[in-house]
Amino acid sequence: MTKATFEAELLPHLADILMGGAHADEHLDGREVDAVVELLTGLIKDADELPEPLRNRIDAFDPEQFDIKRTAYAMGDLSKEQRRAVLEMLSDLSEVDDEIDLKEDEYLRAVADALGSSTEELEGLVVEIELISTPSRPVPPPLPPRFKP
Repeated sequence: MTKATFEAELLPHLADILMGGAHADEHLDGREVDAVVELLTGLIKDADELPEPLRNRIDAFDPEQFDIKRTAYAMGDLSKEQRRAVLEMLSDLSEVDDEIDLKEDEYLRAVADALGSSTEELEGLVVEIELISTPSRPVPPPLPPRFKP
């Protein structure tokens, strides 16, 4: 995990981004909420538990009202390390429910875009789908129209 520090005023926005990730697959799992709490608590120096205002924000999160771009804008210009750390947290969060969901991958990409992340900052965090096609057989010409006398 990329080591980055976040100023206290960024944590509410980060909580929103992480909760958006927890809701990305349209199924909120309690383990995801626990992971968000753990991730945020780990960012606060000498904290054993999440401060009540942050916990209340998580509990009150409404995915219908959440706007990724507005939240990313409110976070300001993050460093490359901070952007990568946010993306890694989202990637870790997407694995908590033991399911791989393309909606979570799409959300991760949307956050990366909103934060202004480069392609290399996403490396190893998103699902890459490689389409393999088989050679197609030539299409036969259409049948001639039936002759009518």
